[in-house]
Amino acid sequence: RIADRIVAVSECTKRDIVKYYNIAPSKIDVVYQGCFPIFKQRVDEKLKLEIKKKHNLPSRFLLSIGSIEDRKNILLIVKAMKYIPDIHFVAIGKQRKYAEKVKKYALENGLSDRVHMLSGIPLSDLPAILQSSDIFIYPSLYEGFGIPVIEALSSGVPVIAAKGSCLEEAGGPNSIYVDPNDEKELAKEVNNLLENPSLRQKMIEEGLKYVDRFSDKECTDKLIDVYKNLFV
Repeated sequence: RIADRIVAVSECTKRDIVKYYNIAPSKIDVVYQGCFPIFKQRVDEKLKLEIKKKHNLPSRFLLSIGSIEDRKNILLIVKAMKYIPDIHFVAIGKQRKYAEKVKKYALENGLSDRVHMLSGIPLSDLPAILQSSDIFIYPSLYEGFGIPVIEALSSGVPVIAAKGSCLEEAGGPNSIYVDPNDEKELAKEVNNLLENPSLRQKMIEEGLKYVDRFSDKECTDKLIDVYKNLFV
């Protein structure tokens, strides 16, 4: 309440600050975040194969990156796998208690051989893993912004994310958004994208254009403007 300005990482976060803290919207500036430059660098096929072998990854897979906890909602993806044939799902992140729930569901539904959860993957290996994936899926129930979506778009990977939070801001108009409680809707969108190379290519091309707004220069310029406006 005593701050001169407040910086929010998304319009969604700004709305939450206004709603829950009763702060005037005029006091809040939105400055988006970016991601590490390594996600913008293309990985050659040889290195992709080496990294896939190193982590025992399947030849084709859907991917999600983020701590494996309730809020990230990856159980939705595992439930959707019942309706998605001939592809695996890889989740990368720190495994919390929720991970056991996901593993139990996969085991009870005959999906254990197609569901893989990995932890402790070095940051330097993530670009190759992302660029080897078919689709990046981020069905998180709540985020402040959703940097993994930016990482995926920067890597040239089509994104499917959850409706209803800030993820539409991170993913832009050419990503796909689904109900975070509807595994059949997710499965339908995944299958459609896997069967439609032209849609996949369009999403990749438009995603690379969209993600330019999260460059280091754009983010830095906007933050400098916040400081400058303090002295107007």
